[in-house]
Amino acid sequence: MTQPVLLVVTTVPETLNTILRYQPRFLAQALTDSLEVRIATSPGPGFRDVQDDEGLPVHPVAMARGMAPFRDILSILAMIRLLLRLRPAIVHSYTAKAGLICMVAAWLCRVPVRIHTFTGLVFPSSAGLRRRILMAVDRLICACATRIVPEGLGVKTDLQRHAITRKYLAPIGHGNIAGVDTHQFARGQASVTAAARGLATRFRIPERAMVFCFAGRLNRDKGIGELLQAFEVLPENCHLLIVGGLDTTAPINHDEQSLIAKHPRIHATGFMQDIRPALQLANILVLPSYREGFPNIILQAGAMSLPVIASDISGCNEVIKPGLNGWLIQPRSTSGLHAAMLAACHCPPATLAEMGARARLIVQSHFERSMHWRNMQAFYYAALPSQHLIEAPIGVSAEAAVPASLTRRPPASRLPSA
Repeated sequence: MTQPVLLVVTTVPETLNTILRYQPRFLAQALTDSLEVRIATSPGPGFRDVQDDEGLPVHPVAMARGMAPFRDILSILAMIRLLLRLRPAIVHSYTAKAGLICMVAAWLCRVPVRIHTFTGLVFPSSAGLRRRILMAVDRLICACATRIVPEGLGVKTDLQRHAITRKYLAPIGHGNIAGVDTHQFARGQASVTAAARGLATRFRIPERAMVFCFAGRLNRDKGIGELLQAFEVLPENCHLLIVGGLDTTAPINHDEQSLIAKHPRIHATGFMQDIRPALQLANILVLPSYREGFPNIILQAGAMSLPVIASDISGCNEVIKPGLNGWLIQPRSTSGLHAAMLAACHCPPATLAEMGARARLIVQSHFERSMHWRNMQAFYYAALPSQHLIEAPIGVSAEAAVPASLTRRPPASRLPSA
């Protein structure tokens, strides 16, 4: 019998080149006796890197970020053609647009198991017509999926509170979609320390400076406006390292871009393939987002023994505990952010070191990458359709039974329910 196919889908290659890097390759090896793993993502920058890193077949399906209904129809048609050719047993999509394209196409093609992971919700921070459209899209994704995975408990709560779906919801493991390799993300490695010194030299950051680091796309929902305002009135020994490229779909405004470019103590690195030197140079990570799913950057920072100042929102507040490994502030609050940053400035180095040590222990015990990958392996064993079920190998704790909804196909004449 031909081996069933697991198709992993993301909107753009960047997700596979950063957060999910090497996860498909691990799954292909771990599931080699039961599933053939393939990938679909948009062609463009980074596409060939995915092929090189994962060593798996990668299929190009163009998908546009943001609202683009006519292009989305073309993407759905392209995804249908791919699904009819591969006939996968399981499709698993990550990120919003991939979820829309993949779940609709997979439902139309009657793929037996259709999984979507919500890595964050946009509608809670939106308003008006845009909010209603985004909620409708999320309901459609849930209606077409047989299994919905919220990245964290906060995402699960929002999906339930806003009646997006009545289907079963549960994060995988402790949440997050990738985990962190705490051996790779460890403070003090010689090559990383040397690269951090290079950054300090490049930006003329004094050795005893207090360095705050923001890492992420320069998107208007990341709270960068509040961060810049809060930073400007901090003491002169403070520096701000901004890591990430401009998000063209929802960029920060021109004044904010100009301030980043001109301020003598604000240093923009652009996108960094390896973020560890920036985290090594920093004393504190700052993430004042309005919304998140379960941000990987706070786990990476924790693994690097960095305390974190973050918004009290889903994902962030599932990891950051005030006074233990960082500070939580109200989103959109410049004054609250400034107070937390000032408190960090006045913290004795020994206290910051203790907070950083606790942050690393939390990541090691709950979010180690190898642990998450094993959880993913068990998840897919449990999700296999009944005609492909095999006994999970020793050491893999699969779910006790596969819900009937995973294997039952909806009638062709009726739309699926959310």
